[in-house]
Amino acid sequence: MSLTEEILSKLPGDILGSLRRTDRLLASIREGNNPVPLVIRQEQEALGTVDWDVVICGGTLGILIGCTLAQLGWRVALIERGILRGRDQEWNISRQELAVFLELNVLTEAELEQAIATEYNPARVSFHDGVEVWVRDVLNIGVDPVYLLETLKSKFLAAGGKLCENTPFASATVHPNGVAVKTGNDAPLNTRLLLDAMGYGSPIVQQARQGKKPDGICLVVGSCAAGFPENNTGDLLVSFTPLQNQCQYFWEAFPARDGRTTYLFTYMDAHPSRPTLEDLFEDYLRLMPEYQNVALNQLQ
Repeated sequence: MSLTEEILSKLPGDILGSLRRTDRLLASIREGNNPVPLVIRQEQEALGTVDWDVVICGGTLGILIGCTLAQLGWRVALIERGILRGRDQEWNISRQELAVFLELNVLTEAELEQAIATEYNPARVSFHDGVEVWVRDVLNIGVDPVYLLETLKSKFLAAGGKLCENTPFASATVHPNGVAVKTGNDAPLNTRLLLDAMGYGSPIVQQARQGKKPDGICLVVGSCAAGFPENNTGDLLVSFTPLQNQCQYFWEAFPARDGRTTYLFTYMDAHPSRPTLEDLFEDYLRLMPEYQNVALNQLQ
């Protein structure tokens, strides 16, 4: 049994199964044999009515834009294939970047402070057999996505925004005066502008690329765990090993509200022979004791 199988099989939920399902998706991307969706069409006839200024597909990123536009008086509809909710793991950002919420009057100072779950200094940048560089105030803020997105969601609705949860994007037809967005059996949402915030899996992107494989892939694995030695510093970019699997391994680490978050990521081309996410997770667990000076059996 591999380290990955041993550790992930003990956790609640089918995490190992989810990892392997993601690897099957990754394999299909690398093979380049996925069907090309046809979700965007064009029509020469004008729409009769246009009820929305903006329709945004994808809630996690879309709510950041949608809430801002709705509070500025725009008519905004947001569609999300699941429930719009932030994940439990913090987002890392610099405090100066958070000022935009105050500048746009999207959050109050009190709300912004409540959204901040962790704050630390300094952070390290280092490479194998090189010097360590320590910086301050860079990606040293951990934001609570659950609170942040729930707050923005409430403000979006209060400003007149329309939120369609459990509503996957189906297709869109571009007319001379707008876009008709379909989400299944419901009537189309007719809008002046359609914004795609669905990320790498967007069918709009897949159609635009016409099945072309990506030129490069960034694989990321990681966890949030308790049991690490006390450490109030972070790692922005650390590489402490020679090449592994023809890749350079980069690490990040941050203090989290419930322990410590650690990531391992690397870049590669899209050739089918390259390592899987499960391969990378196995190396993540194998190298963790050396990286964070901790035995795996100490971690929860």
